[in-house]
Amino acid sequence: MTTAPERRSDQDPPPWHGRLAQQLKAIDRDPGLAAACRRGRNTEPLDELDMHQPISSVLEGDEETNVCEFVPLGQRDAVTAATHHTLALYACHIQSKSAPMHRRGISLGHAARKLEAAMPSQGGASKRFRAALSADSMSEVTSHLRFLISLFRTYDIALDYVALADALAAWHHPARRQGLVRIWGMDFRRTPRKTTETNGNPTDSSQE
Repeated sequence: MTTAPERRSDQDPPPWHGRLAQQLKAIDRDPGLAAACRRGRNTEPLDELDMHQPISSVLEGDEETNVCEFVPLGQRDAVTAATHHTLALYACHIQSKSAPMHRRGISLGHAARKLEAAMPSQGGASKRFRAALSADSMSEVTSHLRFLISLFRTYDIALDYVALADALAAWHHPARRQGLVRIWGMDFRRTPRKTTETNGNPTDSSQE
C-alpha cells in the first residue's frame, strides 16, 4: 500500500530551499559550475544551457523524485526565475573567494547595513539599496542586486541566498513584496547589538 506523503506545515520551509542550499555548496566546490552560473547573470531564466542542471536539481531533484514534490506546478515559473538569478548572483559573489558567501540569517537589509558602514563614502549603499526596494519587476530588482552583490564581494559581506531566492520567488506579489521591503528596511535601520570588550569599548556583535 502506498503511504501518503506527510503534509507540510505552513511554517516549514519549502523543500526546494534545501536543494538550493546544496547547489550553493556545489558552486563553492566546482569552479566550472560557478563559471557557468556567472554566464547567466545577464540572461533570462533557462537561456544559459549550462545552468539547466543545477536549476533542475533545485526544482525536480532527480529521476526518482515525484513530479511537483519540491515545487507546486503553479509556483514553478517564479521559483525557476528566482533560482536562476540566485545561482548567478552567488557565483559572482563567490568569485576568487576562499570562503563561502552564503550565510543563513543575513538578510539583504542586514548586509546593506554592513556595506554602508564599510564604504568610505556615506550614502552609496543606501542609495542602491533603496533602488532595489523600489523595483517592481524581477528584471529591475536583479539589476540593482547585481550592483549590490559586487560591492558585497568587495567588502567580504555574506548574504543569506536561500532567503534571497525565497524573496525573489515572491517578488511578483505586490503584498508580499511590500512585506519584504518593510522587513529589509527595518534590518537596514536596526541599531546593531552592542557587547562590551574587556577594555570597556562597545563592539558590534552583528559581524557574523
